Amino acid sequence: MTAPAAHDGAEHDAGSADGVWLTDREPGELLGARRVVVHVRDSEPIVISEVETRAEAVAVAERVVEAIDRAAARGEWAELDDRLVRPEAIVSVDVELAE
Repeated sequence: MTAPAAHDGAEHDAGSADGVWLTDREPGELLGARRVVVHVRDSEPIVISEVETRAEAVAVAERVVEAIDRAAARGEWAELDDRLVRPEAIVSVDVELAE
């Protein structure tokens, strides 16, 4: 088995000679839209948002985590997409591929 030809580092608009497509997008960005989902123990997941890029979804997820943390610090329930949820019932905040 032989290794693929080394890439010379030059950027091309369509792709390189060895079949590798070059882009300035982050890995995974070409996979499509993402959604932010809060998983709650013993309940259906709560879809918070659907956005075009992973970076946008991560930013939304970070804001959701901060809001949950603020609610927990005050001893209150977190408001998530028209639902009030006990912060300790939240299992995770995930960035997923949109369906």
